[in-house]
Amino acid sequence: ERWDSVRGSVKLQLAEGHLKAGRLEAAEKALDEALAMMPNDPNAYLIAARIRLAQGQIGEARQAVAFAAALSPGDPEIHYLAGQISQRQDDLPSAFEHYATAAELSPQTAAYLLAEAEVLVAMNRPTDALELIQPRLVDFDQNVSLRMLSSRIARIVGLRGPAVEFCRDALRICDGDKNLQTEYGNVLHWAGRYEEAIRVLEPLVEQTAAVIEPSAENASSAEQPSRPSTLLMLADAYLNTSKPTKAMAVLRRVMKENSENMTAWRVYARAAVQANDFESAIESLDHVIANSAMTSETWVLLAYVALRSGDSTRSREAGNRAILEEPGLAAAHFLVGEAAETEGDVTAARESYRQVLKLEPDFEPAARRLNLLSMRVEAANPEFAGDCPDDVSGMEP
Repeated sequence: ERWDSVRGSVKLQLAEGHLKAGRLEAAEKALDEALAMMPNDPNAYLIAARIRLAQGQIGEARQAVAFAAALSPGDPEIHYLAGQISQRQDDLPSAFEHYATAAELSPQTAAYLLAEAEVLVAMNRPTDALELIQPRLVDFDQNVSLRMLSSRIARIVGLRGPAVEFCRDALRICDGDKNLQTEYGNVLHWAGRYEEAIRVLEPLVEQTAAVIEPSAENASSAEQPSRPSTLLMLADAYLNTSKPTKAMAVLRRVMKENSENMTAWRVYARAAVQANDFESAIESLDHVIANSAMTSETWVLLAYVALRSGDSTRSREAGNRAILEEPGLAAAHFLVGEAAETEGDVTAARESYRQVLKLEPDFEPAARRLNLLSMRVEAANPEFAGDCPDDVSGMEP
């Protein structure tokens, strides 16, 4: 019996190794041999449940867990696996109960606490999840996953400071981890701490800039360039700190590596406008138009750039296109009004400014322009002075 027990344990270890490597048939064969030697070992049924779960056989996995629970009712790993099975069946309340039981039976196992919190988030209870984790972080001083989950939950509920602090604490544990540094830069960007985000993301981007075009002898070992999302985040941080030239340099890198990334072309147009480089902005927007990737916001941007470039006709067309897609864009109505006014179409301009003020009554530039146009109409046609009730702002022209 002792020899069978030793052999069975070896077979179980072999089955677990095959399972971790994804060799499910080999795992199942080794498990069958182990069960023949140790038919009452709860660990064998736990491994059986994991195999069935990997195979998508949820009912058989649940049955195996039930056998394991009957043999060892106080094993937290059994409740943890039962929670995973319930979660696969979208039974989140049951999954939470199992995870909570596992965490209660083994309070120093971080995986159980993590699963308990994650299922609370899935149940749309992020505040409860954060309240569950936060007091326990001191018990898991070196656990990165709990801190990163806390940071993500803090983002969900809009807690900027805590989101940054949790992520920074995780980075303290794994100092030098580029993925964590990128995530930290992401959180800083989300929190509106753009200068700090630049200090974190800029070195990461610069480290990979030198290996975008590696020499032939080291091409195979070269690092991959930064992900486009990281570059776009850095570019946006530059834009929010009035560094459009730097933003354009970063965006050109994205556009070179992936010319189909329309987000980069749109942001590049924004950066070019901020840099007063209207020619580059128009070129970028023309590329976006050619790829049918314009949004209502980029139509507004084109209306602005075209107007500032002296093309009032294109400005009106772009503004009207933005209005067609999103009628509530006050800025689009205002630009259409400006373009119409430039072309001498006073009637259309006044109507556009009225639309702006219907949407945003406090839009002072529209109120001022409408008053000025009304005064010009009254001056040109004094007999109709009482028919132009457009003094909506009461402001001196």
